[in-house]
Amino acid sequence: MQNSVADGRTATLEPQARLSPATGSPAIPAGLAGSSASSRDVSVPARIYRHPIAIAIIFGLVALPLLLFGISTPPMMFYDEGYFVPEAKVFVHGAQDPPQQKPPLGKLLLSLGIRAFGDNAFGWRVAGAVCGALALVAVFLWTYVLLRDTQLACLAAGLTVFNNFWFVMSRIGMMDAFLMLFLTWSLVAFTASLVLDLSVGRRRFLFCSSGVLLGLAGACKWNAIDTLAVFVVVTFGLLWVAHRPTANANSSLLGYADKIRQIGVPVLLLGLIVAPIASYSLSYWPLCIAIHRPFNVHELIAMHISIWHFNTTTISNRAITLPWYVWPFNLNPQRALSYLVANPVVGWGGLAAMAICVWRFCKAITFQEGFVFLLFAANYLQWAVTPEKGVFYYYYYPSLLILGVAIAVALRSLPDRVFGVRITLLLLIAAATYFVRCYPQMAQLQAPWDCAFGCWP
Repeated sequence: MQNSVADGRTATLEPQARLSPATGSPAIPAGLAGSSASSRDVSVPARIYRHPIAIAIIFGLVALPLLLFGISTPPMMFYDEGYFVPEAKVFVHGAQDPPQQKPPLGKLLLSLGIRAFGDNAFGWRVAGAVCGALALVAVFLWTYVLLRDTQLACLAAGLTVFNNFWFVMSRIGMMDAFLMLFLTWSLVAFTASLVLDLSVGRRRFLFCSSGVLLGLAGACKWNAIDTLAVFVVVTFGLLWVAHRPTANANSSLLGYADKIRQIGVPVLLLGLIVAPIASYSLSYWPLCIAIHRPFNVHELIAMHISIWHFNTTTISNRAITLPWYVWPFNLNPQRALSYLVANPVVGWGGLAAMAICVWRFCKAITFQEGFVFLLFAANYLQWAVTPEKGVFYYYYYPSLLILGVAIAVALRSLPDRVFGVRITLLLLIAAATYFVRCYPQMAQLQAPWDCAFGCWP
């Protein structure tokens, strides 16, 4: 399914039917078979199906209680909460010389939970759970805008729900839930600026908003810069196509290139350079107020030197580190971090889907396949060159989330069914089965429920 027609017009936020691989004709999505009937004859689920924003909100509302249930267990800090919770308390109580191990925005958001619910396990983790639910909303919307297919967007969001990494990292007082909040919403804004049928002014606003959101993501963890690098490559690659169309570029790619040309180079530079730097830098202002320091260039440089020094010189515990090249194939849970282990349906299925995306991109340059591949490659391969002394398995989280979306992208022109059963349903059932198997340990359930589905050897 292509997102644009040859005259360069782009998509609105209305669902489109997928093309049937067998006939090439539109396949009517489930629940819409009777769309020609009057609105009063259409069921409530079918009407909801037509409104992607409503579906996205439903995903978020369902995910939040899932993440909050039992979040106060264990009642003490575990894993890296011992680093980040004390730093977050700086925004509550103030401090003269707090340690600086990561940029401040994630810790500021973490502190909101402490202010609202107290200095306890729930207060340390509730902000991450809320951000995890909002990131799930963004995953659905990003996939929908990218593919204009409600069923595939539901698949991507469902695979995220059953993604063990999303569940575990949204229930601990660390920085990854906050990073993914801004990262996923930046993807929504960036993709929408290229795809949706908008005025030039709104398109420019969305593009600059994606830069602001990426700057805020970087203000949680520095590795957001890899996604910014992808935005730069995609933007100027499309700008090059707009001026020099390639022979194997399809009509939709030319449509995206035309939208980039409409935004204009000055606004492109504003969104890719000025906006992220500004939003990133301003995130240090509340910290400077909390610790009674001036907000100026000299202070920012000193803080960044401190963060860089900590992350490049601290020797990590080798017992809990795992080389980056092992992550995609690891099936041994990280016991110290809620038995964290990737769901193989998402991890291995995502790698197969990524191979399909690369093959399809090589045949005909397509935006969707190229975009998800670049995002995965940048977020994963960065750890091959990181100056950190030790890397951890949970760093695979952004890459694994992108793999879930890659599965949806790969399926967009494959058969809907196998042996009469929807492939999307089979994938969701398989992912849910593995998630349920892991749930007692991930959720820190107490005996006898901790081994309800068997204990890890």
